[in-house]
Amino acid sequence: MSGRIWIPVSVSVHLIGRLLGAMRQAAIRKIIASTKAIERFWRQAHGWAPADAADLLAAARLDRQVSFTHTLSDYLKLFPPEQVEARQILGYTTLRSLCEGVLRLFFAVYLEDYCRDAESVRDKEGILVSPEDISFDRLIALYSKKVDSQYDTFLRRVQQRGNCIHHFKNRDIGIQDELIADIIQFRDFLLVVNSRLPYPDDFYDPDRA
Repeated sequence: MSGRIWIPVSVSVHLIGRLLGAMRQAAIRKIIASTKAIERFWRQAHGWAPADAADLLAAARLDRQVSFTHTLSDYLKLFPPEQVEARQILGYTTLRSLCEGVLRLFFAVYLEDYCRDAESVRDKEGILVSPEDISFDRLIALYSKKVDSQYDTFLRRVQQRGNCIHHFKNRDIGIQDELIADIIQFRDFLLVVNSRLPYPDDFYDPDRA
């Protein structure tokens, strides 16, 4: 037994819990900082982005994305028993809004490419649908097919659970630990999408925010 330091199990669990909490808070701080930096750059992208894309981005409410990110830490606290389902659903509704906003941003930035693509979204009359008006379902499908499919399962889960805000029909809403894990995964998704956006060389890098 000499040379060993014995730490009571209760102390170990407490330390692990504090470390996990700190890691989760750090992930949310990263989400907030990166979303703020993205909003600052793309809301005034005239002179960098093509004119039509810059106009679309200037009109977008990217500031509301930032506002939503500030609510994410609320979902780290243990939900009161009488509020569990409501908070779980609201958490996924928030994530859905954030994911949808990130995808709209991506296709708005690449508006010219989107407009030229034969598989871009069109309405029943064959008229091109602007990124700001594409449904979340079709945004996911388009991004997964044209850009990156690794987050398709994550996005579909967020979509389905976010839809539970229309709660009359019974649907799977998951548990709080799953919601927290998906908030962390949103950070990864956000950073991956941001890494695909064009920025001036050696001028601006929201990923470092």
